[in-house]
Formats: sequence, C-alpha cells, structure tokens
Amino acid sequence: MKTVVVTLGLGIGITLLSLCTAQAQTKPAASKAATPVKAVANKPAAASVAAVKPTEEKAAPPELITSKMETVAPSTDAIKVRVDTNPLTKRLIVRTNVSGPTRVEVNDANGRPVITRDLMAGDEATTLDVSQLPAGYYIVQCTSGSRSGVRRVMIGQ
Repeated sequence: MKTVVVTLGLGIGITLLSLCTAQAQTKPAASKAATPVKAVANKPAAASVAAVKPTEEKAAPPELITSKMETVAPSTDAIKVRVDTNPLTKRLIVRTNVSGPTRVEVNDANGRPVITRDLMAGDEATTLDVSQLPAGYYIVQCTSGSRSGVRRVMIGQ
C-alpha cells in the first residue's frame, strides 16, 4: 500500500491524502530498497484554487436610472447668445436673436445670480457693468418665455 501526501500552498494548510493500493505481485520483487515517498514543494496552484473555493455567482449590477431615460433631441429653438467682453472698460455686451422681452442673468461658478437685467426688446445689444465682479468664469443665461440660451465667459483677464 502506498501513501501519497500532497500539500497545496494556499496558506490554508490543506493536506490531501490519497491512498492507492498496489496490486499483489505473483513473483517476489527483486532486491530493491523501499522507495521513499517524495513530498511536493509548497507552490501556489492556480488550478486547484477553483476546486477549493466554493463557486460564487456574481449578481448583475443594478440598473441605473439614466439607462431608462429617453434621450432628448437638441432644441432647435434655443436662444442664440453672443457675449463680447471689453477688459479695458470692464463691460460685457450681450446680444440675442429674440425680439420679445428677455431676462439676462450673469451667474458665478456656483450658479448664483450676480447680475440680473430684464429687457423689453432682446434683439438689441445690452451692456452690463462687470467692474465690481472678481475675475473668473461666469455663465450668461438669457431666457425668453420657455426658450433659453447659455454662454460661458471669462471676466477680468
């Protein structure tokens, strides 16, 4: 009877014993010394890891709300906003393509309104004094009824 000891290098110290029986010999064996049992070196066995660890089924990731949303076609009736800055006079000139009443807002980087101006005729150029505003990026938003337009501008440079 032969006994084989196999040790897997998984850090768990799993020892597997495998008992194999030798067949009976009809002739006496030649004078051989008993063969020693060789120990297997501790090597990580990647193939045996799957056999030792139970198989875990990974759950599908949850669906995002945005995957169920419909994509909105870009609006063709958005307000066209043109913004010109004059660093010498520290004025901001805003022009739109709307003929009716329009609200012009200058918002800071956090979205807070800094300057708000209501215009009776939006198609005329509007001059805003921005000399009191600190340098940085601002958002100019023009709204007329349900239509709106946005433009980003750098002031103070």
